[in-house]
Amino acid sequence: MKKVKLLLAAAMMAVMFICNTDAVSAASTDTEPISETETKAEREDIENAKNRLRRYYDDLFLRYDISGEGRERLSRIYDNAKSNLDSMEGGDISEVDSYEAQVEGYLSDVASGNISIDYVDSENKEYIRSKLKRYYDDLKIRYSLTDEKISRMDKVYNSAMDYMENTSLDEEEISSYESEIEGYLLDIAKENSSGTEKFLMLSNEVPILGAQYGEQTFVVLSLINLGKTDITDVVVTPTVSNDRKEWPFNIQQAYDAQTIQIIQAADNIVDAYSRRMDIGWYFTVRNDVLTGCYPLKFHAKYYQNGEPVETDIITYINIKGSNPKKQLVQDESEQAKTSNPRIIVTGYRTDPEEVYAGTTFNLTVSVKNTSKDTAVENVLFNMEATVEGSSTEASYAAFLPTSGSSSVYIERIAPGATYDMSIEMEAKSDLAQKPYVLTVNMKYDTEDAINLSDVAEVSVPIKQEAKLDTSSAEVMPESIEVGGQSNVMFSIYNTGKTTLYNVKVNYEGDTIESGISYVGNITPGETGNVDSMLTGIAPDMGEGVIKAVITYEDESGNETSFEKEINLSVYEVVYDDGGMYEDPGMYEEPQEESKGFPMIAIGGIILAVVIIIVIVVIVIKKKKKAKQHKEDLELLEESENEDDL
Repeated sequence: MKKVKLLLAAAMMAVMFICNTDAVSAASTDTEPISETETKAEREDIENAKNRLRRYYDDLFLRYDISGEGRERLSRIYDNAKSNLDSMEGGDISEVDSYEAQVEGYLSDVASGNISIDYVDSENKEYIRSKLKRYYDDLKIRYSLTDEKISRMDKVYNSAMDYMENTSLDEEEISSYESEIEGYLLDIAKENSSGTEKFLMLSNEVPILGAQYGEQTFVVLSLINLGKTDITDVVVTPTVSNDRKEWPFNIQQAYDAQTIQIIQAADNIVDAYSRRMDIGWYFTVRNDVLTGCYPLKFHAKYYQNGEPVETDIITYINIKGSNPKKQLVQDESEQAKTSNPRIIVTGYRTDPEEVYAGTTFNLTVSVKNTSKDTAVENVLFNMEATVEGSSTEASYAAFLPTSGSSSVYIERIAPGATYDMSIEMEAKSDLAQKPYVLTVNMKYDTEDAINLSDVAEVSVPIKQEAKLDTSSAEVMPESIEVGGQSNVMFSIYNTGKTTLYNVKVNYEGDTIESGISYVGNITPGETGNVDSMLTGIAPDMGEGVIKAVITYEDESGNETSFEKEINLSVYEVVYDDGGMYEDPGMYEEPQEESKGFPMIAIGGIILAVVIIIVIVVIVIKKKKKAKQHKEDLELLEESENEDDL
């Protein structure tokens, strides 16, 4: 039974905290001040309590051999406790500490197996929850509840219903808990009203005034004291607003307070009316006011029993606007007809049409007021570009206005009208080649509303200028005959900031056979290598130059070409009457009458024959000399042998 009470106390602690928070909020207008000695639980205190509870929770699994059912129950208790601790932020720190200790005790009992619980099923839970609902509904009928009380009781009721639905409880636990909640709801319902209206109120003897647009009117507050003690040092201030639906008068000064030294207490209502105090203000009705009955709110501060009190006082006034059709409160059909206008972006253009990174361009955005009846006024456009290029120090927008301001103002856009706003902007030089989003924020007013807003986006494509360079071409050989081949090699460097797509090289010239070498894509900073075999098809006229046309595409598929000259000579070999002649172009004066082999060829042949003969003679002499040397050695050996004998 002791453990059951601990569980109920933990649950009730969270519920009471919710109510006490509202009670403290309501008491801010009560006659009794908040205790200055109370220590509030800050977010850090809550986190510390949750951390301590977590360590205790983890330690239980080391100390005890906990079954699957026990683990599940401990987890539910722990999760509920964390949520309850979060809801206790701003409350008394002592309540937080007490709640934490109670939860730890209950967790310990569950882990050690000291508690054996037979949980109620969902059907019995629903019965108990419906019982609490009937009780709460009955309280609303039996007592005249203020909005403040209903708000507090709703929070208690909703929290209790959620707890009973989502928490495993036995029959005794859930019944005791439901009874505790009933008692707490009853206490709130029976509380004396903490509002101040019962002390300082308006007299009903002052009729509702009437006024019309543009004229001055006098608003009177007739105040009476329904309390048992005098009210002193009363300061009443009108609660003004720029919204014509909340305050129908022109604002003439920032602070327009009226004071009353004392409003005496009375023995009864009749006596209170006889001691009333009147204060008043002159106001000028706005010219654009709507027709209808306006509530006028005034804020009052005063002292009662030496304690400061604050309250709001509301009176009413009938206002007639310049256009009777524009009502303060309209039916649904009229509201549909007079819905707020929208501003939309219908298109945009740039000058120049193609925007390159690092350049300045003029952006024109076309917007339209979609309303057919209502104009928009005080229209402010603000352009925000995508943030790019972040670093450890800073980040920057993709586009920056050259004037330093990204805002454009126009006084009015008529119903259905279109407006072109222009602003000069600069694209950052290191932007990648892609579309960048520019957000157009729009704020505007109408006759019926202020500070309306719309947002639209446009995408501005940014291009990077493609840059490439090539190495010197390596041609082997640099001169070929017709029908011969030469190997051409060089490198292509991407020196820009955009990818070169589908790079290929096409060779052009009358002396070679056309061909294409495909390189592929070259990313920024990378190199593509060209290795081609070219075949000569006709002799050149002495210039010895061909063209390599380098072609690439951008991201949109647009093709660009770049030409490179390469030195490659092509000559032709001529045959006549069985003799061989080189390309006549190799000589200034061709030998038309020469026959047979040329003299140079004959001399070469003779020289080769002489060289061969010399080599043969030398080889023969060496062989003879070696043979003679061998014979001499053999004779010497025979002579030595005879001497020995």
